[in-house]
Amino acid sequence: MIRYHYHTSRKDIPRLGISKGDPLCHVYSDVSREELEAWGRRYGLDPEWIHDSTLPHFDAFGARLDWCGPGVTRAELKEHIRVWRARERRRTRR
Repeated sequence: MIRYHYHTSRKDIPRLGISKGDPLCHVYSDVSREELEAWGRRYGLDPEWIHDSTLPHFDAFGARLDWCGPGVTRAELKEHIRVWRARERRRTRR
């Protein structure tokens, strides 16, 4: 399932037009990277824009926030990260 975690920018990112305090959203899948890529294709996002740190995700900001649904809590995000990492560890051991 595609999930949304809302937060605010901790710093200015002039090249993207983001100012400190602007709303942002991490868009991720709790199922697979392929599901996340499919979500991105629906909105014209390049899979190369996926951030792979911690948990693969797109960053949504500005008008792209309209593409996002109800958000998960920080606790839910942490649990999804824990499950993702465990699944990746099992996958790479094979």
